[in-house]
Formats: sequence, C-alpha cells, structure tokens
Amino acid sequence: MSSQPPQPAPANPAAAHGSDRELRADARRNRERVLRTAQQLFATEGLGVSLDEIARRAGVGPGTVHRHFPTKEALYLAVATDQLRQLVAEAQALAATGDPSALFTLLSAMMASGAENVAVKSALVAAEFDLRTAAPDVAADLTRHVADLLDRAHAAGAVRPDLTVDEVMALVAGAFAAIRHAGAETSRERSAHIAQLILDGLRPQPR
Repeated sequence: MSSQPPQPAPANPAAAHGSDRELRADARRNRERVLRTAQQLFATEGLGVSLDEIARRAGVGPGTVHRHFPTKEALYLAVATDQLRQLVAEAQALAATGDPSALFTLLSAMMASGAENVAVKSALVAAEFDLRTAAPDVAADLTRHVADLLDRAHAAGAVRPDLTVDEVMALVAGAFAAIRHAGAETSRERSAHIAQLILDGLRPQPR
C-alpha cells in the first residue's frame, strides 16, 4: 500500500484572529505615536519638519508614516482632528463634575489647543480644508458639549444671559486669530492672557 503524503495541519482560526488583532493594535499604537510626535514638532519647530524626520523622532519607519499619512495635508488634518477628539474627551470629563464653571475650563483648553496648533489650522485653511466638513461628527460632538456646559453655566448665573453657543464657538475661533495676529503662538503666557481677556467678556456684567 502506498503511503499518503502528510496532510497540512489545520489552521488555527483563533490564533490567526489573535495575530490580526495584535497587528491592528500595533498599527494603532504607531499611528498614535506619529500623531503625538507630529503635533509636538509642528508646535515647536513649525510645519517645515519632514515626514521622514517625524518618523525618526517617533521611532517608526518612514514607510509607517507615509502609509498612514501619504501627504503633509493628511497629517495636518489628522493632528487637528485628534485634538478635537481630545477636547471632546475633556468635555465629557468636565460634564461629569457638575461644576457650573466647567465651561470656562473647557474653553481655556480649546483656546490653548488652538494656540499650540495655530500653524496647522492655518495650513488647513490655506489648503481649503474645513474641520467641520472633514470631521463633522467630532466637531458636532464638541459643539454639543459646549452647549450643554453653557446651559449649566446659564442656570448657575456664571455667564452672560444673552450668550449663545454659536457666539461662544465664534469667539473661540476669534481667539485663534487674535493670538496669531499678536504673534503669541509660541508664548503660552501671552496666548493665555489673550484667551483670558476673551473669557472675561463672557462673565455676567456688574450692574
């Protein structure tokens, strides 16, 4: 009787799925590392830093960066969107505190984030990118959280009674323009002072 050739061992689906999950988790970690590094470098060294340099500082290969972000504009957009997500997470945490002044804490964080990333936002505007269009769900989430915190502040008498959420968002955008106009992007102290002047205007006026 002729012997049959050995049959290949059956694949282990659980092991394969586990390997896929590990690869996906590793890819997510690399992407996060690139985003954090790019954000820091754009804020401290400007937009001229190359994708290869970002890869080197992030400790990943250039191919990893180019695979996730094929162009500088794609990386700018990802950095700005990631910042929005971080602000949404902060807003959720502030909402859980029940603090009527949480609105001011969130707006301060939004203005500080905008000041650090003003160059990125300017580049997106120049490339005709609009975050509200490119990341509508995240932008809408942030606006909704601002509206909820504004309602709480109104109920506590912590803000002007005539203040609307649209005006709040417009003033935050205006703060970025004011910080850029004053050349205060690289000075946390000066940008925070400008932001505080704007926030003071939201408080109830003395009679």
